[in-house]
Amino acid sequence: MSDDECRQDCTKFKVINIIEKRFITLFLDYHKTVWNHRPGKCHIVEGIDHGSEDMQTTKSGLTFITSGIDGPFFTSAMKEYHKKNNARGRIMLFNLEKPADGVRELMIVGNQFSYEDFAPHGISVLEEKDKIFLFVVVHRAEEDTVEKFEFLEKTLELKHLKTYKGTLVHLLNDVAATGHETFYTTEFGYYRNYIGHILEQFIGLSYGHLLYYDGRDFIPVSEPTYMVNGITLSKDGRHVYTVSSPGKKFIVYKREANNRLTKMNEVELYTIPDNPTIDPVTGDVLLGCHPIGIKIAKHLNDPGNESTPSQVLMLHMDKSGTNVTGITELLSDNLELYGSTTATLYKKRMLVGTVCHKMMYCEVNML
Repeated sequence: MSDDECRQDCTKFKVINIIEKRFITLFLDYHKTVWNHRPGKCHIVEGIDHGSEDMQTTKSGLTFITSGIDGPFFTSAMKEYHKKNNARGRIMLFNLEKPADGVRELMIVGNQFSYEDFAPHGISVLEEKDKIFLFVVVHRAEEDTVEKFEFLEKTLELKHLKTYKGTLVHLLNDVAATGHETFYTTEFGYYRNYIGHILEQFIGLSYGHLLYYDGRDFIPVSEPTYMVNGITLSKDGRHVYTVSSPGKKFIVYKREANNRLTKMNEVELYTIPDNPTIDPVTGDVLLGCHPIGIKIAKHLNDPGNESTPSQVLMLHMDKSGTNVTGITELLSDNLELYGSTTATLYKKRMLVGTVCHKMMYCEVNML
């Protein structure tokens, strides 16, 4: 090998090495430090110990929460943790009008429903007249589905109504109801096993989509997206808000007449966003986030031993609902709450959920 060839190879190696180091530093956030602060008085809510991954709040303050997330894409260590701690899939209820009442589990009734391998993930609330319906993404051993329930307020039960399946469904994450039999859902990725899921994430494959269930079947309504995660509708229902978690982006879509989506905006967040919800008063977007990638990765591998910070951002939207005019960090915490995924706001009261840890209640005095 000539001296010139040697120098070229050495230069290539140095460039590749620099790229790898920058990827590890920026993607996994080794360079970041978090500072703890809260929007007011906060405390851990007793009764949830194994996750409050997603939540949605009604107009009257009833908040429905998914707990006990699991699935074939998680590590064997996570599954052992669930088994050791008797963690299981549950749907919980917290009344933000009466926060002192705490949280309770809602039992599911219906002949077609099975608790076996029930692992709820994303959730959406649909209010129609005097009825409340829930749409829930569920990971089961062999497939992902969206399940529909009716909330029976008198008995505090959920009546199972319907299961939605489709050939385009691989690995779902979240759901946003648009009608009695229609909804958007996020196809998080293609591979349902752990190895495929990790490779898809770290190689950066855009195998995700937004899907729309039109009452008959699931149809793709967006371009391929890099691991699209949580989803919600804007306050006026004209836009769809979602995120690319490893892409660290907040994405705004316009709903067309045929329910297909046109991308209007992408916002770099420099943190790993999870689930968006809407401030019912302002229409601003709350995001549960993971500010340090390497720590949430370790936490998901071993929830019992590795702490990871929690972060809640509020994205202030303009009147069109398309552009972000500013961002406020409502909460940053690595003392009590690990792995925040979502937050919901009601009358300056906020709940913050996690992947597989606890749930926090806060008074919000900074808005």
